[in-house]
Amino acid sequence: MTDDHERLTALGNQLIDTHARLLDALDDLRAGGDPARDLATHCLAFCAAVTRHHTEEDETVFPMLAERHPELRELLDGLAHDHAMVAGMLRRAGELAADLDAEGARAELDGLSAILASHFRWEERRLVGVLNALAPGELTPQW
Repeated sequence: MTDDHERLTALGNQLIDTHARLLDALDDLRAGGDPARDLATHCLAFCAAVTRHHTEEDETVFPMLAERHPELRELLDGLAHDHAMVAGMLRRAGELAADLDAEGARAELDGLSAILASHFRWEERRLVGVLNALAPGELTPQW
């Protein structure tokens, strides 16, 4: 099996890698000793990355999975609900960072870190196998 074939067929593994990169970026953002203006810039970039990831799931991945696996609909609804909660936290962190409230933004990011870690683990436990079982080209998310 070629690396390209594995990449195309292992969507669940791609999901895990994407989650790991997002959590690493969040850890870097939280640990950074940057001045408030730099925090605002980095926070906006991180918030945009998480928003893109969750939008892709909500608009592309989850509807396809719900159609093929009706038994997952309740789980997918719960994950989408989490996405809405995370979006609110991202918005607040971005607003605090834009207001140059580094302390407030970091506190919001600390809470976001705990929520995202839990959300990602839950999603991975339930969806990695389903995603890895998809045929090549059946779904091509832009994670």
